[in-house]
Amino acid sequence: MLSKGFKIISPKTFEIDIDAVQNKVGNSIVKVDYIAVCKADLRYYLGQRDERILGLKYPMRLIHEATGTILKDSTGKFEAGDKVVLVPNICECDNCDFNCKDDESLGENYCPKAKFASSNYDGFSCECLSYPSQNLVKLDKEKYSEKYVFLELVSVALAAIRRVNNIDGLKVGVWGDGILGYILANTLKVLYPDSKVYCIGNNDYKLKLFNIDGIYLVNSIELKKEVFDVCFECVGGNAAEKAINQIIENCKFGGDIVLTGVSEGGASINTRRILEKAVRITGSTRSTVNDFKKAVDLIENTNLLNELEKLVLSINNISNISTYYSVFEKEIENRELGKHIMKLNL
Repeated sequence: MLSKGFKIISPKTFEIDIDAVQNKVGNSIVKVDYIAVCKADLRYYLGQRDERILGLKYPMRLIHEATGTILKDSTGKFEAGDKVVLVPNICECDNCDFNCKDDESLGENYCPKAKFASSNYDGFSCECLSYPSQNLVKLDKEKYSEKYVFLELVSVALAAIRRVNNIDGLKVGVWGDGILGYILANTLKVLYPDSKVYCIGNNDYKLKLFNIDGIYLVNSIELKKEVFDVCFECVGGNAAEKAINQIIENCKFGGDIVLTGVSEGGASINTRRILEKAVRITGSTRSTVNDFKKAVDLIENTNLLNELEKLVLSINNISNISTYYSVFEKEIENRELGKHIMKLNL
């Protein structure tokens, strides 16, 4: 079976890629239905990584947020026509000194040997692909829609929440008014209805879309008076430094801070205040198959799916490389809370 896809070969340059898809043992052949562009994809598209790193990555298919339909399955786990979400973190080693799978607070997303779609492994920007069945999670056919493409971000939110032992009944601050901040804040509220969840950001019009207990602008006087038991940083980029230092000040003595934002450069943080306040800082990135399973359960059995609907800015039919380019250009200019979803029809 031949599959058409798109590979990035240099900044702002895609080429059409034709791949021979084979039904390998342990794999399923999946027709890719919906995909979404991540900030990491945009960094590769714009060439905003170290030149040496880009030289190692190109050429590569981008996209790690995707859902699809099973065409064939070699394991008996799925039937043709089943709807699935693709888990981009691939961990195939069963005998590893790191024992990442045995530590629930970590997981296989921290395996040094893991592969990740659109990073060190081809992503999902293609018509169909052969993919490990263990990295596919079945979805409800009746509820299936473009909104399910946000499952990857829900799983990332769940992985971050796992880094803290107990949040129930606590006061939580989420820094960042982007998509991850929105999903993390709403996921926290669904999981821990007795907790008080607040979001801190720069954009008042975005913050007003958050269905949580409260919002603050980063420079507000009221925020300086607040103290949070647990804080999550979902800012990243050049603004991460300011956000992390503000979080240190607003976090209670002995509180927990979880960093999730990606910054290419280093961030100068106030280590003296970390020591004085005895705060615990941990990092979180990517997610596991179990995180995806929990994410599916959440959006299929709670009101979280309704909150995700707000994030769909448009649905774009992708029939050729020009329409694929157009969505990347839309996302470069996108300042709204949400994404332009792609529906593949190659």
